[in-house]
Amino acid sequence: MNVRHQCSGATVCITITDCGPRTKEWCGEATCCNGACRTNRVLDLTPAAFSAIGNLSSGKLPVYIYE
Repeated sequence: MNVRHQCSGATVCITITDCGPRTKEWCGEATCCNGACRTNRVLDLTPAAFSAIGNLSSGKLPVYIYE
């Protein structure tokens, strides 16, 4: 899958290795960029993949996921 940062357009290609059952725990979390907000965290990226599209210290990023 490809993950593209919603704000900067930076992209990284990832392999999804696990699907967790706890997505409901993150309902209501939102990250925003240029007035557009995304809710519900769906991916936990490795530090290397996260660093390819954003700063690790930000903690979470608004992204698009596509093939």
